[in-house]
Amino acid sequence: MKKLFTLIVAFVVVTSCKTTQSVPEVGTFEILKQESHSSREKASNEVIKSQEKLVALYKELEMTDVPTVDFTKNSVVAIFMGQKSTGGYSTAVDKVMLNNDTAFVEIVETKPQDMATMMLTQPYCIALIPKTSKVEFTKNAKPE
Repeated sequence: MKKLFTLIVAFVVVTSCKTTQSVPEVGTFEILKQESHSSREKASNEVIKSQEKLVALYKELEMTDVPTVDFTKNSVVAIFMGQKSTGGYSTAVDKVMLNNDTAFVEIVETKPQDMATMMLTQPYCIALIPKTSKVEFTKNAKPE
């Protein structure tokens, strides 16, 4: 009887300690396009969930090499740094973390280290990420 009682108590303790917290996992991503000149003067981040919107974005950026994306499995993120007064700036996806149905896209921005060309630039990055219902962006500036 004592063993049965101990077994029941152990079962109750083990089953009541169930946790529903999920651990984020690293998601894969692929850079589709990354350059220093676009037509976007203001900083923004976009999530693109259809081929039509991707075609429209590439047309706005005056690019013709639109990739075909399987939007049943992937989404596309477009990161625009905004207009800068010199060269040497860039932006990119550094990491994608997946937690439940949310993708956390970590953006890294770099600034010129030394002398830079004196011209207006609008750095951007377009990347393919796993499809989720929600995307959140965070910025991490690289140290100068």
